[in-house]
Amino acid sequence: MGKNREFYFWNESGQEEKTEQMSLTKAVKSIQSKFKDRIVGVEYISKKGKQISDSIEIPMGRKIRQAMIIEKKKAALKAAKEAGR
Repeated sequence: MGKNREFYFWNESGQEEKTEQMSLTKAVKSIQSKFKDRIVGVEYISKKGKQISDSIEIPMGRKIRQAMIIEKKKAALKAAKEAGR
């Protein structure tokens, strides 16, 4: 089996979450429903042994990103339609 790494996530309001996954992408996808913020901090140890602390944007994933784009377009069309009345 592969080597799981421990990822530590937090947000500005003090919510913290720890998960153990094989990659950063899998870890983000597993916790993104628990955080309501757009940007979340993450800290982990890389494969080469370096400690990395970074901030990432959530949600992550193609389907989620596409749904957000469609939702923004619908909201813009609705606002334009209401402004035209």
